[in-house]
Amino acid sequence: MACSRGEQLATHLFYSVHPVLTAVDEAWLDLAEQRYQEILSGQAIPLSEEAFFSSVEKDLGWK
Repeated sequence: MACSRGEQLATHLFYSVHPVLTAVDEAWLDLAEQRYQEILSGQAIPLSEEAFFSSVEKDLGWK
């Protein structure tokens, strides 16, 4: 699978902060990749930035 420059940058930044991955890090990365593939295939529809932050603010009682 080809990576975009943004993906390469994100990967580089992640590994610069977490040079050694724990089992938890690996699990989160696996889940992120699974969700990303679901979005690409149309199985999942991502939230817009506005919808995401609105939901978080509501859940935290900020709205």
